[in-house]
Amino acid sequence: MVEPQYGDVICVNHGIYNHFGIFVDKNHVIHYSGKDEDFLLRKMVIRETCIENFLGDSDKYYVYKFSEDKSHSVERMRAKGLKRDLANSAQALYLLYQIKNKVKFKIYSPEETVKRARSKIGERKFFLPGNNCEHFAIWCKTGVRQSYQVNLVLKAVFVKMDVEIDL
Repeated sequence: MVEPQYGDVICVNHGIYNHFGIFVDKNHVIHYSGKDEDFLLRKMVIRETCIENFLGDSDKYYVYKFSEDKSHSVERMRAKGLKRDLANSAQALYLLYQIKNKVKFKIYSPEETVKRARSKIGERKFFLPGNNCEHFAIWCKTGVRQSYQVNLVLKAVFVKMDVEIDL
């Protein structure tokens, strides 16, 4: 297993999802915490906790590494077989998804990453599809709010619906 360094994004698998945080040291992680107290996730708050709190029932975690440059091309897609109002909603949602994936980002230093994470301690703005632990950790490291897990679900929904959208 790769040893995490100060300011790394780390991830632990909790079965159906991965939980993300910012590694401070072998005893501390900054992450959205609180799911044990509230299964409905209404009381999630960014905290600096012990590694055991972050890991939950797991005994291993992963270190995420980022390339210096990230961009994806936007494919042309067209909404077909949908009523106009649904097509427009689908188009808006998928357009936002595509734009987020086209963003180029910088990689913050470990010191700046932890400083950004600590600046959010106490925040209670958890929103599963738009501001979850992955969004938080990726933002701390890159300045971009991104969740590959949410993107994967969005992509699966649009593939399943056979939605094509003109951009």
